[in-house]
Amino acid sequence: MKILSVDIGGSHIKSLLSGESPEEKRRVDSGHDFKPEDMVAAIHEMRSPKEFDVMAIGLPAPIRGGRLLVPPKNLGPGWESFDFRSGFPGKPIRLLNDAAMQAVGSYSGGKMLFLGLGTGLGSCMICNHQVMPTEIAHMPFKDGDTFEDRVGEAHREKEGTKSWRAEVWKMVDILHQGLLPETICIGGGNGKRLAKHADEIPEFVTLGENTNAFLGGFRVWQEPRFEESVPILGKA
Repeated sequence: MKILSVDIGGSHIKSLLSGESPEEKRRVDSGHDFKPEDMVAAIHEMRSPKEFDVMAIGLPAPIRGGRLLVPPKNLGPGWESFDFRSGFPGKPIRLLNDAAMQAVGSYSGGKMLFLGLGTGLGSCMICNHQVMPTEIAHMPFKDGDTFEDRVGEAHREKEGTKSWRAEVWKMVDILHQGLLPETICIGGGNGKRLAKHADEIPEFVTLGENTNAFLGGFRVWQEPRFEESVPILGKA
């Protein structure tokens, strides 16, 4: 079975085939006007349907049971009502939140909380291979701000990286005490900024690679234990 793993972000849409190295990924620009039809065209531009049998698509939006709950914040319109299967006839698809896809690719067992630090904050809990996307980003943190307000890129640019790191570790401590994960994995584009200060990293925190998103797309097809919480579109 050949798997196409697709990671859709606010700036680019990227794809990788199972068996390829991360350096072989292909990408096309996305953006605020990027619609579902543009996604279909971009994937066909990057990959021939003959190259893969099934797909996993990670999308920056809350998703439950293969359905978008709200539209993606940094993409164009039309995503909630779009029939993904119509764009790729005969290709079974598993659709999941982009943070959830990276979480699956970073998971090694037990109860893990994944936090994706980038423009905003993505999050997902995995417990015994059950994928449980969360919207921690929009929960109140302090002084009227949400978690995302304090650990997103805008706050880092405004207050500086040192202040931003302090807010990240406050958030991590709160979530570790409140949700009781065995491990917290931090990924996303800004996760690398924490690696430069290894002495600040708690022993229960691991730093994930962004390429783990592709690995997550492969694993939801390769490991049967993920099937229940990441269903194939169109199947009950």
